[in-house]
Amino acid sequence: MVQMHPEQIAKALLHESFSSRRMVVILFVLVNAAVLTVGWFWPKGFTASTSILVEEKNIIQPLMQGAAVATEVADRSKNVREVIFGRKIMDAILETGEWMKDRPSPEEQERIVEGIKRRTLVSTAGKNLLIIEYRDIDPERALQVTQKYAELFIQESLTAKAAESRAAFDFIEKQAQDYHTKLARTEDELKELRSANLDARAGSDAELNVRLNELYTRIVHTTQELKEAEIKGTSLEKQVSTESESIATFTREGQYQARIAELQSKLDTLRLTYHDTHPDIIQIMQQMKDMTDAMNAQREKREQSKRSGRVEPSESMANNPIYQGMRRELSQNEVAVEGLRARIAELQLQLQGEITRGKRMHNGDARFAELTRDYQVNKDIYQDLLRRRENARVSMNLDLDRQGLTFKIQEPAVLPLSPTGLRFAHFVLGGVLLGILVPLGLLFARLQIDPRIRVPSEISRTQKVPVLAVVPHLWSPAELKALRWETGFLTLLVVGTLAAAAALSVLRLMKLI
Repeated sequence: MVQMHPEQIAKALLHESFSSRRMVVILFVLVNAAVLTVGWFWPKGFTASTSILVEEKNIIQPLMQGAAVATEVADRSKNVREVIFGRKIMDAILETGEWMKDRPSPEEQERIVEGIKRRTLVSTAGKNLLIIEYRDIDPERALQVTQKYAELFIQESLTAKAAESRAAFDFIEKQAQDYHTKLARTEDELKELRSANLDARAGSDAELNVRLNELYTRIVHTTQELKEAEIKGTSLEKQVSTESESIATFTREGQYQARIAELQSKLDTLRLTYHDTHPDIIQIMQQMKDMTDAMNAQREKREQSKRSGRVEPSESMANNPIYQGMRRELSQNEVAVEGLRARIAELQLQLQGEITRGKRMHNGDARFAELTRDYQVNKDIYQDLLRRRENARVSMNLDLDRQGLTFKIQEPAVLPLSPTGLRFAHFVLGGVLLGILVPLGLLFARLQIDPRIRVPSEISRTQKVPVLAVVPHLWSPAELKALRWETGFLTLLVVGTLAAAAALSVLRLMKLI
């Protein structure tokens, strides 16, 4: 590959262009002819556009703040293509553009739809402005399709909003009904639980504890009284066993004997401590002597009475009042013992009943607490769902009445009067540029591939020898004459090509052809 500087490349390209002037001119003409032919048959494109304003706020929204939820529409601008390119809208577009007149097959319909999608441009201007553009060879159809796009997009968006509001309302309504059913079921369970456990009420636990403590205290006190009564009964039984049921009532003689016996006992006791000379002993002995004399006198008197025929009572038997009192007290104590035992048994039965009631009540309390907790949670959710349902109902009514309208056509589509995109003049200019660039590009490629030396410096660089002089090509008079004729013809050919392109461009612009 030959290495050359840019200025050397430019000189080489000029030299090669002159040397290959026929090829350059022919390529220029052919390229222009091809580009002009393409431009001549290039279909005209008419573009119609419309802009849709997406309103985030309206007059009614502040008035319904907190009572209705506005459907979010700002994000719909990102999904415009998905909305308008849906099958429902595209079927309507096919009908609007009269593509269905020839009854195309499903495959042909898909190709037509793909072509429509490629010619449709969706963009945004700012945050809330959507722009829909459609390009077609028929300006009337471009206008109709663009208008239909805007109409169907707004209609579909509003329908989707209404459907979304309706779906939200239906969902909340269903949830509210479900929770209402749960509340009713929980209320029935609470009612049945209260009926089965009448003691399960507020404060019953405290009352139960008080009742149990009271019963325990009464049992302890009664048991203590029973023990005391049993001890008293044992003592009374011992006393009764040592006491005679009846006592003898003696005469005066018998009384003297009893008194002498007491004094003798006392005397015996004193003699254990003192001598007979002790004053107390002497006194007791004197008393015993007096009592003995009195007893002897009473006996003699009784003997005299017997002899004279009179009867003197000697002794008789009588009930012992002490014994009778102890028997009455013992009987009363036995009755009291039996009463205390019966009371303890009754208290124990009451205690067992209260314990059983407490167990039942605690089981009922646990279930009651669980049901109450579930009921309260479900009630809170149900109340919240009722509020949300009414908000959703208002939102749904707003969307159905179009009071929350959030889409508005800002700029309606108009009939395009001039084509857009590539025009014939663009092809004319493109043909001239390509007619120049294509030959130069081929020549440059040949310079890079052809190993022939075209600049003197290349000899010095490759052969390491100096170049003293360069001998130019010398033209003969015949060659010069032929060169002038050839150059004039080629120039005329280039000028004719440019003139033809300019004339066609003017005629096309003036719509004469």
